[in-house]
Amino acid sequence: MSSNLWVQEECLEVKNRNEDKEQRISYGQSEVYESGFDSIGALFLSLTREYGRCISKVYIDKKEGGPPKQIGWVFEKRAKYTDCDKTYLQETWVSIHTAAPIHTIKYNYRYL
Repeated sequence: MSSNLWVQEECLEVKNRNEDKEQRISYGQSEVYESGFDSIGALFLSLTREYGRCISKVYIDKKEGGPPKQIGWVFEKRAKYTDCDKTYLQETWVSIHTAAPIHTIKYNYRYL
């Protein structure tokens, strides 16, 4: 039985791509949400349609060491500003999750 995949997206504007001081400016990050896909392949295809071509992978380091593990992809496309006719280079970093994150609360009481 398959379960839906969960995703989180971060959108960045890339400046000075072909110069020495490449810059990325983050302008939004989603919460982790249920994608509606249970297949990595179908999810990937949907993401390429929305965010452009895949240019890299997203990795995390493992707690126990060893090589980093892939957890997602980086997509790129030319996007249009909402307030004018100019365009910019948009990167979207997508990480894949198996479920919603678990949130905990820790109270730090002040003893009297």
